Amino acid sequence: MKHKRVIIWGYKLYSHTHSYIHAGYFNAFRALGYETYWLDGTDNFDPQLFNDALIFTEQWAVIGNPNIPLFSNSTYAVHYIGNKDTRVEGNPGAAAYLGKVGRLIDVRYNANKWTDKNYNYTLDRDKATKIGSGCYFEKGSDYDCFYTTWATDLLPDQINVEDRFIAKENYVFFAGTIGGGQGGPKDCRTAPPEYDNLIYLNPFIQACEENGIEFKYNCPWISPQSFEEQRVVIQKSYLAPDVRHKAFKEWGYIPCRNFKNISYGQLGITNSKPVYEFFDGNIIYNEDTYQLFFDAQKERENYDLIKSQMLFVKDNHTYVNRVKELLEVVNY
Repeated sequence: MKHKRVIIWGYKLYSHTHSYIHAGYFNAFRALGYETYWLDGTDNFDPQLFNDALIFTEQWAVIGNPNIPLFSNSTYAVHYIGNKDTRVEGNPGAAAYLGKVGRLIDVRYNANKWTDKNYNYTLDRDKATKIGSGCYFEKGSDYDCFYTTWATDLLPDQINVEDRFIAKENYVFFAGTIGGGQGGPKDCRTAPPEYDNLIYLNPFIQACEENGIEFKYNCPWISPQSFEEQRVVIQKSYLAPDVRHKAFKEWGYIPCRNFKNISYGQLGITNSKPVYEFFDGNIIYNEDTYQLFFDAQKERENYDLIKSQMLFVKDNHTYVNRVKELLEVVNY
């Protein structure tokens, strides 16, 4: 690596849903032998640690900890900088770094497009450089863009294909945010209608109930689970679905949830066509989530399929992969 060390800045573990991503990068950098620190504004540290370093962070983690040291010979890889002329909630965008750091990389979602309060972009993959199995790179005039997918929290040597044989119990566990502003009992977070995944999840819940299977979930915003707690409950789940809302399906967002579920030994299940295509069709997909339950039920003991999914994730979608892909951009 061209820099002396790596700094992960902000969102200490379980303080925010993005902290799971920070943990993934932190563990992977360390596993690869890099001198790595995970710091925020509450820590007592020598600012010189940031001198000639690679800093990975998220824009709101910086806004929440504005005393991040900025060095002119370091690289700052920052997720969710925003590229709209007017950004909300006091987001200064790239202006917070330009002219103060050696190099700025905007870590964006590897999606066909993204349109929200801070971002408005389209990814033209024909004009971008493909990096590894899940990332793209675009050279910019002021700063560069690294389009990435997230990954499973497990390191490659922690993925055990024998986990697909773990005995299942009579419940379905949904890991992740349930939100949409419906005000229903399963809402975990209010959101605009285009971000409402509850309306897509309800038919799947109905199929569970009709088949005498309890539906369980945990809101990561209210009571975040540890990696171990979540892994165990998912491994024992009758099925472990990933259900996405309208915007994510239209934008082509590839979430980390199926990478995680599959790496734990579960069958990959999705209502998102972009996810289905990302897996080259080697995943259970149906837009109709009521039917998705029955499609998945038929394949839940297809251990050859599950093994092939697990090996796909092990080879391509751990944070070791993501670190190597990011370093390819940083180094060259």
